[in-house]
Amino acid sequence: MLAQKSDFIGLEGITHLATGGEPPLLKAHRDAFEDFARDKASGQNGYRRHWLVAQEVRARLGRLTAMAADDIALVGSASEAINRAVSSIDWQAGDSVVTPEIEFASGRYGLTRLEKLGVQVRMIPSRGGVIEIGDLIEACDSRTRLLLVSQVSYLTGQQIDVAQLSDALEGRDIVLLIDASHALGVVPVDARLSDFVVCCGYKWLLSTHTGILVWNRERRPEFEPLGVGWNSATQGERPGQYNLLETAGRAEVGNPNHLDTYLMRTSLDYLLNIGIDEIAANAHNLGGHLRAELFRMGAEVLTPEPKAARAGNIAFAHPDYERIMQVLAAEKFLVWGDNGRIRLSVHAFVDCHDIERFLKRIADFL
Repeated sequence: MLAQKSDFIGLEGITHLATGGEPPLLKAHRDAFEDFARDKASGQNGYRRHWLVAQEVRARLGRLTAMAADDIALVGSASEAINRAVSSIDWQAGDSVVTPEIEFASGRYGLTRLEKLGVQVRMIPSRGGVIEIGDLIEACDSRTRLLLVSQVSYLTGQQIDVAQLSDALEGRDIVLLIDASHALGVVPVDARLSDFVVCCGYKWLLSTHTGILVWNRERRPEFEPLGVGWNSATQGERPGQYNLLETAGRAEVGNPNHLDTYLMRTSLDYLLNIGIDEIAANAHNLGGHLRAELFRMGAEVLTPEPKAARAGNIAFAHPDYERIMQVLAAEKFLVWGDNGRIRLSVHAFVDCHDIERFLKRIADFL
């Protein structure tokens, strides 16, 4: 069974196609907050329960990424997770990194700063808005240390074939860093195919603003992020000496946001109960119909047509995106408009009636 609108806060009478920006929270999150508040009031024993909940969250995330709980760190944001991974590389002048020109700003900015170290940052243009794996691979040479790409583009909704990309890099000492912020929670994510996966918690995972870092310890055994804190290491023989944890916890310099973990545990239970395959099928089927109808109406659709090349986001370009977004919001249609386009997100609580209602209304603008 897919999600019920009645399970969410604030969805009454709303056609919500804005999950790629901000999804609604579950009504069950109110109970999760109460659980957190009760534990927080319980002193040291409550604090210990915070850590048990965090480990439960890591285990659930492991089920979604085909990894173990100890491969997963909970950090402040996806942007922080990217920087944790990037900072772990011993950069040398003359090294290079590769990323799409239309990659999200967190990745582009995080890599551009490496230019101060003499690292060449290669931002690869798309072809008509489509990221070509061949172009990314061709841009890699013997000095390329890292390739960063989103599994699903925030801008166009294109889904990259991560398995193909991983196979093309096999045997080359290039770190593959995948941003799954628009994939995890709506389509399958296999972290075994890359060295690192990062994700934010507040989009398709239906949670709040925390970050996730998945470290593939088998594929990339060396990982020493620049930041170190009391939670990422154990005491050495001397006061200033430390030993990094053997787990991905070495990326957690301090407490994870424990309130976020209580909320995310609830979200993950909800998503896992439905099943990612069911959620993905709903997104592909409804999204495919949505894309086809927008194209038929003459919209400049940015999302590729093949099912394997898209996930939950369908985007189309429009110069008047801000006005359209605001007009629709006043009429209880929630979409996401920026960067010269409107993005429509199909998650588990979106049904065929939402899509038909939206298509009937958007026709006036197209």
